[in-house]
Amino acid sequence: MRRQGDRILAEVADNGPGIPAQEREKVFQRLYRLDSSRTTPGSGLGLSLVRAIADLHGATIALEDRRPGLAVIVGFPRAEGTGPGLK
Repeated sequence: MRRQGDRILAEVADNGPGIPAQEREKVFQRLYRLDSSRTTPGSGLGLSLVRAIADLHGATIALEDRRPGLAVIVGFPRAEGTGPGLK
């Protein structure tokens, strides 16, 4: 976690195949799955749930290509008097 202006950013990243740029907004739709992942277990709910929780808390969510991999960055509004020790 790190502070950026008036937001606290939480980031989760991997080194997998990533998500093509043209698919990134679609992965927030409930039950959406990339063609390449349709044969693997899962329901396509992960990022739609992350977006719903972020929205409830006034947070933003962004996807970044890490070549290889993907980063999901959630930016929460910083409450007054919080965040000591965060960079």
